[in-house]
Amino acid sequence: MKRPHVYQNNMRGVLTDDGRFAPGVTSILKRGLPTPEPLARWKYTNPDAAEITERAATRGMALHAAVESWLHGEAADATHLTAADIQAVDEFATVFGDHEVLGVEEHILVDDEELLYSGSADHWFIPATDLHCVTGEIIPAGAPVVGDLKTSKAVYESYHAQLAAYAHALGCEHAVVWHFTSNGVKLQWIDLAAGWRVFVAAYTLARELPALEARAQRTKSTASTAHAPR
Repeated sequence: MKRPHVYQNNMRGVLTDDGRFAPGVTSILKRGLPTPEPLARWKYTNPDAAEITERAATRGMALHAAVESWLHGEAADATHLTAADIQAVDEFATVFGDHEVLGVEEHILVDDEELLYSGSADHWFIPATDLHCVTGEIIPAGAPVVGDLKTSKAVYESYHAQLAAYAHALGCEHAVVWHFTSNGVKLQWIDLAAGWRVFVAAYTLARELPALEARAQRTKSTASTAHAPR
């Protein structure tokens, strides 16, 4: 069931039926994991960072929408796609083959005694044939797999944590990233075991940090009051 998004503690998520806040997976990772220093430095020193980031996000959304349409068996809107992007979608269709699609843009909500989070998985499927990843791993046919489409320059560490959270929610044994690069679509293996450990650590940080930050702010305010001229 798709739920409306709400915001709490600078995090995006949804509300459960009884009104509790379930933060989104990507918000948890952004809140709980530090920004890689090279990326932060690039954003600080590059005056066109905002424009470049926005352009990349628009292209990524267009590719996601095109692939989503294809997985639904519908015609894709190529309005915001370049010729190279269209070729990439065609290549994805060829690489994806005849695998059984179980869900597209699958909305998830995990609510158990230890974890409460939400998210949206690009798709999950059962491969009809073995999947051969570019790094040598082989995912066997017949096992449920959660897949994610990425247009970034690399398959970053946080992707393993993100996909691990989705796989946990959907009961998938494997996860892959379809990495859209200038040299075509590359199938990247995801380390679910390591990714899950990272996600749980980020989840703990994201849950605990707001209270610690609030305490630090109160301490700062108290110190400022104490040193104010009388």
